[in-house]
Amino acid sequence: MARRGWGWSVPAVLLVLMALGGRYASTTPRYALYHLGAAMQRHDVAEAERYFDVERIADTAADVIAADYLSRQPAPTTEAEANGRRLVVTLIKRRVRPQLIARVRAEIRRSVERAGVQPAAVALPVGVVAVLRAFHVARQGGDAWVTYQDPHEGPIRFRMRRQAGQPWRISEFDPEWVRRRAREEPIRIR
Repeated sequence: MARRGWGWSVPAVLLVLMALGGRYASTTPRYALYHLGAAMQRHDVAEAERYFDVERIADTAADVIAADYLSRQPAPTTEAEANGRRLVVTLIKRRVRPQLIARVRAEIRRSVERAGVQPAAVALPVGVVAVLRAFHVARQGGDAWVTYQDPHEGPIRFRMRRQAGQPWRISEFDPEWVRRRAREEPIRIR
C-alpha cells in the first residue's frame, strides 16, 4: 500500500511544481515580451499597445529632450536665470509631450503593421525560446531593464514596470536611444 501512495505522490508533486513554475513565469517581463511579440505577429495594435506605458515613455523622453536643449544653452548666472530655465523646461515638456505621445503610438502601430511583412521599425522575436535568447533582463527593485539587439535599429535598452492589474509594460527607453530617434526625426520645440 505504501508503494502505491508513493507512485501517485511523485506525479502529483511534479504537477504542482509545474503549475507553480508556470504561474511564476507568467509574472515575468519575458512573458510580457512574449505576448507583445505574439500581438505584433497577429497585427493586433490594441493588444500590443497594452504592453507600453505610452504616457510615461513620453514623459521620460521629454525629460531627455529638455535636458539636451538646456545643455546647449549658456549656464545661468543669476537666480532669476535659473528660475527662467526651470520655466523653460516646463514649457518644453508641455509642448513636446503631445507630440511624443502621438509619435510613440504611431511607432507602435507602424511596427505592428509591418511585423512579419517587411523590415519593421522594431522587430521583436517571436516564440518562447527566441524571447529567452534575445532579451537580457536585469531586475532593479520592482523594475526591469531589458536589453535587446534589434536587427534594424541596433541596440535598444528599455525599462519595464508592472502595476497592479496590468502586465509588465515598457515605461522608458534608454536616453541614448531617445536621442538617436530625436536626431532621426526631430521634435519641434517651438
